[in-house]
Amino acid sequence: MIRAGTPRDSSLVARRLAVMPEVICASPDYVARFGAPRTLADLTGHRAVGFFSATSDASYPLELTVDGQTRGFMLDSSISVNDAESYVVCALRGCGLIQVPRFHVEDELADGRLVELMGTWPNPGRVVSAIYPYHRQSSARVRVFIDWVAAIYEDRFGAPRSMKSRPSARS
Repeated sequence: MIRAGTPRDSSLVARRLAVMPEVICASPDYVARFGAPRTLADLTGHRAVGFFSATSDASYPLELTVDGQTRGFMLDSSISVNDAESYVVCALRGCGLIQVPRFHVEDELADGRLVELMGTWPNPGRVVSAIYPYHRQSSARVRVFIDWVAAIYEDRFGAPRSMKSRPSARS
């Protein structure tokens, strides 16, 4: 399986494939109504589209790298979703800020339907890994498949960098 975030099941083997750059963004309508946050303190006055896991009670904050450490910001939200497409649609409709892998909203950013916010703050990125049961580690089919997928991710996002990864279901 290919998963965003760090597997919580220690019986699985995980091979990091990429760290995808992320972006915090909102619709121009949202920015016109509430302004654009420019500092970390400004975030507390904004709303986010909530994102939660369908399989646990985990919610996900917006995350930025501050002084070399990942720092989460839980903002108020009037809507929460557990699906990446719905997450983007809510942002397009002006419901609040979202944080997604940049590739997922490239078209919306390019044509101005979404605007990047907090772009001067480093973003920890979204870890993507191939995960599989330990007993399949030596399977030639599994190795060939993962090597193939790793090459695709490396072409698109570069070689996976070393970093502390965090659990996530958003993708």
